[in-house]
Amino acid sequence: MDQESKGLLLKQIKEGGYLPDAMVDVHKVLANAGMELYAKLCCDRIEAAGLVDGVHVSHGSPTSWKLQMDSQGIGLCREILGAYLQPQNLDDMQKLLQSCQDYYTSLNNMLYSLRKMSVDDLKAVRVEKFAYKVSEQDIKDITDLYEAERKCRRIPSSVRRTGNRITFVYHMLRHFHGPVRILWPFIREAWRCWDTIGISDCIDDRQGKYSKALRRFTEGHGGTRGIKNLQVDDLAKYIFLAVKAYGMDGIESLNRSRGPKSCLMIDRRYQDLKQVMEAIGRLTPAELLRMYPVEKKFNGTRWNEKDYFYTMDKLRCWPADQPLGGANDVACLLWDYQNWDLDEVLIEWMHVIGDLRIYCNDPAPNDEFHRKMEKARMSNGEK
Repeated sequence: MDQESKGLLLKQIKEGGYLPDAMVDVHKVLANAGMELYAKLCCDRIEAAGLVDGVHVSHGSPTSWKLQMDSQGIGLCREILGAYLQPQNLDDMQKLLQSCQDYYTSLNNMLYSLRKMSVDDLKAVRVEKFAYKVSEQDIKDITDLYEAERKCRRIPSSVRRTGNRITFVYHMLRHFHGPVRILWPFIREAWRCWDTIGISDCIDDRQGKYSKALRRFTEGHGGTRGIKNLQVDDLAKYIFLAVKAYGMDGIESLNRSRGPKSCLMIDRRYQDLKQVMEAIGRLTPAELLRMYPVEKKFNGTRWNEKDYFYTMDKLRCWPADQPLGGANDVACLLWDYQNWDLDEVLIEWMHVIGDLRIYCNDPAPNDEFHRKMEKARMSNGEK
């Protein structure tokens, strides 16, 4: 491991955060190109075009007209930026930002891996728990990282980081202008996002109509934690919007990143999708059938494939008047359930638990799913 990377990791371990996205200031870029007089006009045009999404293109500060953008933001604003900068300069800048972002993502994955380890794993320096394969030459550096992470979990360091988090939430509240009913969800989300501030991978930036409707519905019902308290009609509305959002809107954004996958993004997506699966798990099989009728295909025996009769046979194995259960219980049922909308949600679930195992060294959800599948096959007498 090179010493620059080690130094960045040790600094972030001490501060308790992650490396932010690599972004450029539009004003500085134009100034360096001799176009400083046009910087404000360029930023105004970008904002007027509705390209400031707060993720890939954002304000440098809440009161400034200056804009910052990452490599994807340059792609979004390329037509406007092209009026002030040479295409070759834009290409070079975009490639450089993408390279920096891939580098930061790799380091953030290492930090994520360290923070997921137990104290016993850190003391024993179990390198097999690390996100990347460790060579003999890197053992000393990895040992130093383990020791630094272990020290930061002691009480003095924890108190200092908690103080930093409280300060961050306070500054976020100073800019809060929403209704009082979403104040507490806003505080919880700010507390949750403190260590990932400035990282667009952790932000759900899907722009589909169902994703936007889902965000509005969630904010109006107490945030993500309020989902557990939804009943009857509200629960059905949430499930409908979530299935559409993670199906139609989700497939479009799946695997769109060309660089290394971010464990922070994967974990956030897993937590959000797990909440959706658990909401479906509160339904009984009869309620699920009413919301999502089984596809009317009846020639499964002829073509040796799943059809309506196959799904109904599998449903008889589930108690008709009891909730379906947890996230992986729902996934096991959806494996045999013939409905296009639910098929897309299952694909998303399989992708995210697979990514947790492959990229984040967390095989637990994937292993649990396969255990439940094997148990279901054994109970049905299948080989």
